[in-house]
Amino acid sequence: MRNRRWPPLIVLACAFACASPVSPPAPASHPVAAVTPVAAPPQTAPALATAAASPTRIEAEEFRHALENAYAQIVARTGMTVKPPTVDVEALVSMPIPQHKTINGALSYFSTGLKDSIQTSLTRSAKYKTLIERALDEYKLPRGLAYLPVIESAYVPTLTSRAGAHGIWQFMPETAREYGLRVDWWVDERADPERSTRAAAAYIKDLYRQFNDWPLTLAAYNAGPGRIRRALAGTGATTFWDLLDQTAVPRETRGYVPTFFATLMIASDPATYGFRLTEPVKFDEKRVEIEGPLSLAFLAQVAKVDEATMLELNPAYPRGLLPPGKSVVRVPTAAAEAIAARAATLKNEDSRIAVCSFTLRQGYSIKRLAKLLGTKPDVILAMNGLKSANRVHTGDSIYLPLRPRELSAILTHGSDGAFHAVKRGETYYSIAKKFRLSIEELLDLNQLAVSHMLQPGEKLRVKGARTMSAGGM
Repeated sequence: MRNRRWPPLIVLACAFACASPVSPPAPASHPVAAVTPVAAPPQTAPALATAAASPTRIEAEEFRHALENAYAQIVARTGMTVKPPTVDVEALVSMPIPQHKTINGALSYFSTGLKDSIQTSLTRSAKYKTLIERALDEYKLPRGLAYLPVIESAYVPTLTSRAGAHGIWQFMPETAREYGLRVDWWVDERADPERSTRAAAAYIKDLYRQFNDWPLTLAAYNAGPGRIRRALAGTGATTFWDLLDQTAVPRETRGYVPTFFATLMIASDPATYGFRLTEPVKFDEKRVEIEGPLSLAFLAQVAKVDEATMLELNPAYPRGLLPPGKSVVRVPTAAAEAIAARAATLKNEDSRIAVCSFTLRQGYSIKRLAKLLGTKPDVILAMNGLKSANRVHTGDSIYLPLRPRELSAILTHGSDGAFHAVKRGETYYSIAKKFRLSIEELLDLNQLAVSHMLQPGEKLRVKGARTMSAGGM
């Protein structure tokens, strides 16, 4: 979306789709449905056919019943219990699948070289399919779009591309904010599956209004609508396939559209290509409004679940911190009532939170504080929603990225050598060894439980007195 870089898996798939006119592997024997061969020139054609009628001409529910009846006949004849395959007929009939050799190339590669990765992505889709389809229905969009994240993110909410696209729908920050998502130091709603899905549905709806054509809409989702409009105007092309043939759009986009339609063909008839779908997953969770700042690590302790579970439930808080003020979090249903009863006071009990407020004193500028804390002024500005250090003055309260006890020690004794900023890949063992401490001593200095998950950039005290109360905070 707007000049993104794809994950390496999709780059490979797209390169293959663009370059390969290879036909897909021959379908396995199937009692009801078979794939109609696809070839250029592009034109609309159903991907499945039956002896009675095309599925585009019958209701999806009737088609599913036909499949179930066919498998029931097999059971009756063999006397064996055979579970009908899970197929997604609604996805298939929701939008036409074009014919083009690049779709053949993508389908062939997905069914062979990338088979394991595509299956993993399809399996993971079960976690989000219900909420995605709900949003698509609300915006009156084809249900087939529920499989767009297969080639966007493999349904990994925390995936970030090298260009900065993030989340299941790989929103860039500016587009995300344009569609109502919060993206700042504290919160990144691009990683919130539900909110980002609604934003993606609204964006796709707007794109379709502009292009009134699904291949062009998908191309615009990947490369940006302005780039596609300029390509159409500059070449005189009227379809995406014309743009592809004239190489008038980026290589990634030329592969992106065919790989989506290949994915849709697989999802609508997975058994034919050696894949399987799983039933949608129901989450045992509830939403609770909680006053922050508060660490998800402490919330996990209160909820009596491991920290990794709490982080997985709440991927929109990338630093594991709820921002100041009220925030909505997802918690296991069993813990929801107890947490809700303490929602306003939990922040006062959290000794782990690596954030504190500080009333700016004479002589303490943002730049000086950043130097003392071993961070950058931009970090302090970002977490306070400030564009310039000139916006704060003596007497103003700001948030700083460390624990109150750590700030107290720094202001009292200075910061030289007292703290260590955690680097990616470091563990309690490696840090303790580096500073000649035992793991127990390191945890005690920082009042941490061994279950606490270290985050890159987190400050750990590695020497000196534990703390004293910090005035002015």
